[in-house]
Amino acid sequence: MANGASISSMIGLAISTLLLWTTFITVTTAQFQPLHTSSRWILDSSNKRFKLRCINWAGHMEAHIPEGLQHASIDAIAALISSSGFNCVRLTFSIDMALSQHTRVSDSFGTLAARTGADSAAVDALWQRVKANNPWIADGGGSVTVGDTFGRVVDTLGAKNVRVILDNHVSRASWCCNLTDGNGWWDTAQGYNDANSRFFNTANWLKGLEAMAQFSVNHPVVAGIGLRNELRPIPVLQDSNNHNDWYNLMAQGAASVHNANKDLLIMMGGTMSATDSSFLRTRPLDRSSFGDKVVWEWHTYTFSPAWIISFKNCALWKTAVGGFTGFLLSQNQAYTGPLWLSEFGFAMTGGTAERSGLSEEDYKYAKCLIEYVTGNDGDWALWAIQGNYYVRNGVVDSDEPWGLVNSDWTAWRNPAVKQLLGKMWDVTQGIPRGHSPDIREHHIPIPNPNITPASPTITAIVATGLSAAPVVESVVVPV
Repeated sequence: MANGASISSMIGLAISTLLLWTTFITVTTAQFQPLHTSSRWILDSSNKRFKLRCINWAGHMEAHIPEGLQHASIDAIAALISSSGFNCVRLTFSIDMALSQHTRVSDSFGTLAARTGADSAAVDALWQRVKANNPWIADGGGSVTVGDTFGRVVDTLGAKNVRVILDNHVSRASWCCNLTDGNGWWDTAQGYNDANSRFFNTANWLKGLEAMAQFSVNHPVVAGIGLRNELRPIPVLQDSNNHNDWYNLMAQGAASVHNANKDLLIMMGGTMSATDSSFLRTRPLDRSSFGDKVVWEWHTYTFSPAWIISFKNCALWKTAVGGFTGFLLSQNQAYTGPLWLSEFGFAMTGGTAERSGLSEEDYKYAKCLIEYVTGNDGDWALWAIQGNYYVRNGVVDSDEPWGLVNSDWTAWRNPAVKQLLGKMWDVTQGIPRGHSPDIREHHIPIPNPNITPASPTITAIVATGLSAAPVVESVVVPV
């Protein structure tokens, strides 16, 4: 039988949840209708361009909830994201969490030290700070679950007019990514390798995607789900069957999401850690079963293949990324679709004021990338909001040098970065929100990726030496 204190706590949880939903429902009814695609664009329910300008927020690690609640309330973090100008969050999750949404947050933190090798006293102090900043998480006698917490994060972002794209980052909750973390490639695919695939159980992956799509039915702020972050087969040993596993299993993942919630966008990245989709040029994926919901993803960093093989030369880099992924924006092709740069980033400090506080290489890379994305008016998501992690590599409150916010989650770590992003914030192609919803022809210049080979290898891309100057195409854009 529940005692008086626990009944009071349960009533408090119910009231706080009701107040959140009262605020949220008003916003949802007016704004959070499903998104869809047309040609290379993401559109809202009025056929207006909805440009994704997102920040990543990690929720895929061992605590099984989004990072940062030891430093700030969910409301404060959501307010910071919204006031910074972002209109969406790429919120990462693990399959472990997706299939265990009823795990109590108190239990997750109760076993966190043992599962990560962190100091138990430090983890206990961490949990006390989480509860201090977010008292509701201890309501109901500690019955709040990790699923409840994800839901509260999503709904609070919605109350701040921020959409959410859920991203399946890993299967086993942990840091990502390399070729030995066991999360890189499906265990049922050709060339099983224990180091790269031991945690990537295909059946559980499909169940987890379905579970999160069902979760999203009750949280319509969620606009889409990314099927898998940075697929990375071991070269030669895996993915040597003409990408047959990618085509087969990505289609199955998309079906798991779409059959559970047809309102969701479905985000798909290629191989080589989401840097290579070149195979789609000659063998487009059949997207007909998923209607107008598929969005392509790509990632790029200074350690990504395109930057390395271009010898840090911006013109060569543009040519390389055009061949690997950029061609997907070309109009009226069987592969044409929206292309979302769902991860890019850099260390937020380490340089002079003249370089916006970035190191010399990071600044050079950032300027080149910003020029490319701005030229295409591309959708994007910066890595990442978190100034630190609950636990990473056994260290409690482990700092994230690439984190947008400072260590106490109160402000931008480097305010100059917002200005550095420049016109990436703007919508420069298509009719902006508030104008006529009519469909009309709108002719705009689109850089045509200048890669000739049908399926370029790294060597072939370097060898082409093609100009990065854009070729203007006349395209029809629904606005």
